[in-house]
Amino acid sequence: MQIESKRWMYLVVGTVINIIIGQTYAWSVFVNPLAQHFSWSGADVSIAFAIFHSISCIPIIIAGKIQDFVQPRYIILFGSIMYGLGMLGVGYVQTLNQLYFAYGVMGGISMGTIYSGIVPNMVRFFPDRRGLVSGILAAGVGSGALIWAPVAAIMIEKYQVLPTFKILGLLYLVLLCGLSLIIRTAPAGYVPAGWTPTAVQQKALSIQDKDWRGMLTDPLFYCLAAVIVAGGISGLMIVAHASPILQSVGSYTAVAAGSWVGVLALCNSGGRVCWGFISDRIGRMPSLVIIYTILGLAMFWLASTPVGVVVPVLTVGMCFGGFMGMLASLTADAFGPKFLAVNFGVMFLPFGLAAFTGPRLAAVIKASEGNYSKAFLIASMLSLAGIVLAIVASMMLQRRRQNSVASMAHTVVS
Repeated sequence: MQIESKRWMYLVVGTVINIIIGQTYAWSVFVNPLAQHFSWSGADVSIAFAIFHSISCIPIIIAGKIQDFVQPRYIILFGSIMYGLGMLGVGYVQTLNQLYFAYGVMGGISMGTIYSGIVPNMVRFFPDRRGLVSGILAAGVGSGALIWAPVAAIMIEKYQVLPTFKILGLLYLVLLCGLSLIIRTAPAGYVPAGWTPTAVQQKALSIQDKDWRGMLTDPLFYCLAAVIVAGGISGLMIVAHASPILQSVGSYTAVAAGSWVGVLALCNSGGRVCWGFISDRIGRMPSLVIIYTILGLAMFWLASTPVGVVVPVLTVGMCFGGFMGMLASLTADAFGPKFLAVNFGVMFLPFGLAAFTGPRLAAVIKASEGNYSKAFLIASMLSLAGIVLAIVASMMLQRRRQNSVASMAHTVVS
């Protein structure tokens, strides 16, 4: 089987792995059951989710560097063992600190490790479809809740919350370890046979490669980081609290809200694939401007009226998915594919900040105000800031491309 065929098989396997670890986006289904079982507050339980996503960016960097010496499949295998044991461990927790360690620390480290082993490697397999492939892989994570939210809601109702984690943990351990060994490493500088880059793709290919040191000295990184923080805080306010929001604002039952969380995951996943496909054609920055415009309007709707709450919630899911689906391809476009494994992890650091801030901010506002309206209004304003920042980043990236082309032309003439 040629690489052109094998790369699609690896993409399917990588997507299935991401669907499994995407269980984290069904977290809102577990918030109330855990809080009620231990008489904890929803805000305290939500810290586990914040820790999970805040920590996940760190192993992405470390695992990215280790891939200079170790094949991605072994990175994924290590993360798979830790992920399964972490979820299994949640079934035995008795204190908040134990929950934070089993779900937050172990889960975050393992997810970041697995994601680092899959995404940069797959993007290098597909220089002709960077946006689409990173969108598909991100969709795998996002669509995890489509499966796990209703499954978990039913299991919690039948077995209670802790036994549910024990069962799921064992299942994840077996599936992830088996699938991880199928993945292979993309050849250096791989280019599909017969591929001719489009004008938009050629612009991305003209960018000079920068390692993480060069990236951190580039003002473009900090502009993109601000874009990521704005979108991450806004999107995770909804993703982390979807079930409680639907129950408190829309008066849905826990099971019905869990089902809508599954639909939210479908929108999240669809947004990742669709926006990835669109961004390959119109460019990453124009896509981000459109995404943040829609996101801001949806958040303002939620802040203004409780009517039709499902519509803006699902819209936010689609926008958040599109934003998340472009992180890998955006990093490759801005700083080149050569050092993507490490650069992608560094680019995830701003998302870690957003992951810690967004869910916690929404929970604190809900506890103090009695509703989420102020949180939605803040998210709407952040989306407006995201539009401005994306436009500025676009101008900076365009200037870099022009300088890169001019430098190459000067070298040729010399």
